Amino acid sequence: LAVVGSREATQYGRNAIQIMFPPLVEKGLVIVSGLANGIDTLAHEYAIKNGGSTIAVIAGGFHHIYPKENVDLAKEMMRKQLVVSEYPPDTKPVRWQFPARNRIISGMSNGTFIIEAKRKSGSLITANYALNEGREVFSLPGSIFNPHSQGTNDLIQQGAKLVMRSEDILDELRL
Repeated sequence: LAVVGSREATQYGRNAIQIMFPPLVEKGLVIVSGLANGIDTLAHEYAIKNGGSTIAVIAGGFHHIYPKENVDLAKEMMRKQLVVSEYPPDTKPVRWQFPARNRIISGMSNGTFIIEAKRKSGSLITANYALNEGREVFSLPGSIFNPHSQGTNDLIQQGAKLVMRSEDILDELRL
């Protein structure tokens, strides 16, 4: 399951991951994300915390982890989980590589779960890749007053599966 979202995770997004991840991990779902700040970081951390497996797809090479705040998490994942890149180790990440890596995140997954996204967001790029690849798209609804929920709410209006509990994902993926 790809899990992506805002780099500026709110307490709402944090709480959603904390509540929803234990049943997902218990059913054996591998959490795939992009090692970015915010929701991506939380997705990796909570997968590990709950005894699950997680894969980080990074935009540059292994010698240039971005963001720097996630170097320790990346090193831990390199030892006990999995970090992948399509670039040589010395490649510094540049802007265009981040949306490009999102196709790998969605392509490795049976479904993509978007937790908090503004209307113009890399998470929505991942959702679009998932749709084009015939994958399921799941979206966490949020307040109409929160800009971090506008993108997820738009996805629901466009047909993404509204997720209020982990069973909504498990049922759709038939697990």
